[in-house]
Amino acid sequence: MTHSLSIRTALATVAFLCLGSAVGRAEEAKAGIEHTMAAYNAALNGGDTSRVLPLYTEDGVFMPPFSQSAVGKTAIKTAYDAVFAELKFHVKFAVVELEQMAPTWAFVRTNSAGTTDHHSTGKTTSEANQELFVFKKGEDGTWRIARYSFSPTNPPIP
Repeated sequence: MTHSLSIRTALATVAFLCLGSAVGRAEEAKAGIEHTMAAYNAALNGGDTSRVLPLYTEDGVFMPPFSQSAVGKTAIKTAYDAVFAELKFHVKFAVVELEQMAPTWAFVRTNSAGTTDHHSTGKTTSEANQELFVFKKGEDGTWRIARYSFSPTNPPIP
């Protein structure tokens, strides 16, 4: 009986250590992704393409509504340069869902709200969106945006 108790104790200890390790990795992933989300929020509000680009993977895809996808960093740079030439954001992202699907892949669903200044008209409009980010963990351990798509939640202005 002592022998089987020792085996059960050893198996329980191994299971506990594995679970603890997995929980630690999940918390580390969550912290890394939240760090990237905060950096993206700051770069977007700052209107700074040079701060946005390092947050994307080399083959990242930016999919804004009513536009073609921008695939790869060169296209992403062109897209954000155009966005920031027209718009100045004052928005805040709220993470609604964050799920790690694999060791190097995760998705984040967010809502954002705030205002947007339009340089061409001088007007400020209310801004609200729902977003879906797909993150990939790089070999350096950094979580970057692999895919990003969003849609407005405010009704269109007539």
